[in-house]
Amino acid sequence: MPPTSTRTESKIGIASTFALVLSLFPMIGCDQPVARGTVANADRARELRAELAKTESGDSAAKSGSGQKATGWATLRGTIKVDGEPPARTPLAIGRDTNVCAPGGAPVLGEEVLVDPSTEGLANVAIYALKLDGDNVHPDAAAGKQDEVLFDQKACLFLTHVAVMQSTQKLKIVNSDPVAHNTDIKVKRSATKNVNLVPGDSFLFTPGREENEPASVSCAIHPWMRSYLLPRDNSYVAVTAADGRFEIPNLPAGIDLTIQAWHEKTGKKFVATIEGDAKWSKGRIELKGENQLVDGQTREITLVVPADELK
Repeated sequence: MPPTSTRTESKIGIASTFALVLSLFPMIGCDQPVARGTVANADRARELRAELAKTESGDSAAKSGSGQKATGWATLRGTIKVDGEPPARTPLAIGRDTNVCAPGGAPVLGEEVLVDPSTEGLANVAIYALKLDGDNVHPDAAAGKQDEVLFDQKACLFLTHVAVMQSTQKLKIVNSDPVAHNTDIKVKRSATKNVNLVPGDSFLFTPGREENEPASVSCAIHPWMRSYLLPRDNSYVAVTAADGRFEIPNLPAGIDLTIQAWHEKTGKKFVATIEGDAKWSKGRIELKGENQLVDGQTREITLVVPADELK
């Protein structure tokens, strides 16, 4: 039997060899450096948090006018038209409270696609500028408004088919019918709201955050009722009127701009052609480079949507 001291030295030698082998594992196969502990970098952490805060779900577009400063203010004015025969409006399936919702038994037509027969203009298209803040927002369009926006319902229809507002404003939901209604607002970036309203009742709803596209609003009691709500942080948002016209005043001039278009039948990305000093790309009006707005200008454009896009 070896002496005790020899056995002890042998055990120490084996332990040392085993520790050496373990220390080599991180370098095997991938040529990776040996980790030496986590080094905190507060500046980079703040940068990452800021980058994440700017990112909107499903939207990888860069900030409009990033690194650029407005040289003045201008107005974008335009018309959205339909090329071809639009789909016919279909009667809604009125299943209850017919004396209020379909008085006299007359058919009530859906509002999905509304085209003015004289101008070929398409109503209820939301038009809104993306990624504008700070000095590139005119004082009249700046965030922080808190006044009320009326959102009424009568004869079992929402009177505003596409409502727009600032995210800090209060939406006054009113029931002007003699029957009860349910208003279910399915916003995605803040808490949804589902409220029952007896006849003559009202309720105030503040979204709190802007949406990337209009959120659906429906009534569980009368399921044919549907409209849309688009809260944005600033006032660079419009909805086309019955004749297809829209206007967004006080947009920043001298910087690159991206203007999003949305319609309930097409969503954000749809086929269209544009007439005027602008480019059209996958549902967006691009006012960039040589097409930037000029201080004091009113830029006129026409967007033409094929009728097949709306079917």
